[in-house]
Amino acid sequence: MKIKINLFRKISIFSIFLIIFTVLVSYVLSIFFADSFYIKRIKKEILATSIQTKNLMKNPNNSTLLEEYIDNIRDSKGINIYLGNLQPQKALHHKRYKNRYENLDEGFHIISLQNNNITLLAYKEVIGGRNLLVITTSLSVMSSHRHEVYLLNLITFIIAMVVSIVISRIFTKRITDNIKSLNRVAQKISRLDFSEKSSIKTSDELMELSQNINTMADNIKSSMENLNTFVSNASHELKTPIAVINTHAQLLMSDRLDKDSERNYHKVILKESKYMDTLVKDLLLLSKLSSNFNLEKEEFNLKDLLKESMEKFEFLELKKDLTWEIDLKDMSIKVNKKLFRIVLDNLVQNALKYSPENSLIKVYSKEGKIFFENPIYIEEVDREKLFEPFFRGKNATELNIEGSGLGLSLIKKILDLHKANYNIVIENDRFIFSFDILR
Repeated sequence: MKIKINLFRKISIFSIFLIIFTVLVSYVLSIFFADSFYIKRIKKEILATSIQTKNLMKNPNNSTLLEEYIDNIRDSKGINIYLGNLQPQKALHHKRYKNRYENLDEGFHIISLQNNNITLLAYKEVIGGRNLLVITTSLSVMSSHRHEVYLLNLITFIIAMVVSIVISRIFTKRITDNIKSLNRVAQKISRLDFSEKSSIKTSDELMELSQNINTMADNIKSSMENLNTFVSNASHELKTPIAVINTHAQLLMSDRLDKDSERNYHKVILKESKYMDTLVKDLLLLSKLSSNFNLEKEEFNLKDLLKESMEKFEFLELKKDLTWEIDLKDMSIKVNKKLFRIVLDNLVQNALKYSPENSLIKVYSKEGKIFFENPIYIEEVDREKLFEPFFRGKNATELNIEGSGLGLSLIKKILDLHKANYNIVIENDRFIFSFDILR
């Protein structure tokens, strides 16, 4: 069974581990490298002192300055300077020379004085073959301060532990409160309850997550409303042809109809079944377009595609004595041919169905857009409603124009997939649909 550890404990454990690791690293560095770092720094100071001393020794008139320098460097940094002469017959250049350093080689040496338990770092140099320079400093300070360093590390560890636990408690409480709030909202969304919105203002990833959850909730709510509307409308649209087929089939079973009546009833059933077939296909296509659709594009000639669509509905054109005015240059468009053909089929069919007899339908290009324009008698209507599934204007019902009301919904979905701009303008009893030339 997996043990559940809350966020506060996880952050506290991580903080304690980080503190222990930091203190241990500091402790190890103090043990193995602190002395080396200290000696290296002291050696640099001794070499600098050596250079300054030799510069003062070059001029015999600087003896007073040399004395002052030796005293100052001893008092300020604990560095002792001893001067001597390698020629015994001559007087010592300076009385501060100690005989214990005569046998040392030139360079740095670490010397332990057994009598008083003192460790010295000594530097010896012969100047000009006759003058002797010895510079020393005590290293005992390292041992005397090592205990304080270890104690300081322990105190630092304890303070850091206490501060870390307090800060972790405050920090995690704020985070866990926000996470609980997000969890509560997410649980409500999972139950399709959209009554609560997440309101986290932290200027970090949690705020982004909060905003995304709100957006997701709005989209799910909108999708559900659309789905309910869609199912309701689809049920309503299918109810009528099913009822017509049912009643006509019952009458045909009664054997009380003459041949002409039977033939008419067969025509009605065939017509309604074709309508249902078209409606179901359109519904399935709409559902498919609403999901992740793989849009494969190819280049096609626009006029050729338009011509194919016009030929499909030529019977409507001849029946109503309609005229086409096509003002399109030969141009290639990059589209999904199967889907774009549906766009053109619906635009051509709508223009033919809704145009009055003996009227003119125009198709032309202007400013990078394609326009379909036809006369129409339509009441004032919200253009956005025209794209809703199953929406049909009063004139469609009053004039008994066949259709499911899904044409413009399909056009909208397909053009959205192609990321094309489109627009509907209704003015002066003319219906104008425009969309971008896709390339």
